[in-house]
Amino acid sequence: MATASKVYEALTFTRQVESAQQTYLEWDAKAFGGQPLSGVTILIKNPDGLIVHIAIHHRPLGAVLRFSIEMRERLKGKIQPDYFYEG
Repeated sequence: MATASKVYEALTFTRQVESAQQTYLEWDAKAFGGQPLSGVTILIKNPDGLIVHIAIHHRPLGAVLRFSIEMRERLKGKIQPDYFYEG
């Protein structure tokens, strides 16, 4: 999460929907010299209200692939490169 958050040049949360166990956060962002991205972050909470799982979904596809390439480079030696798109 820390590495991914440093890729964005700007990020604005636009909508939030909550239930007892889930929170959905829609957002718009810019990265890579102003390229627009948007998506949703889903937080799954346990019965105590603690976050136990996070899923982040990006769009459009071109931006997703660029983001994956960037993450591959930034996490080289920390996470297996085959988790990411090569380009």
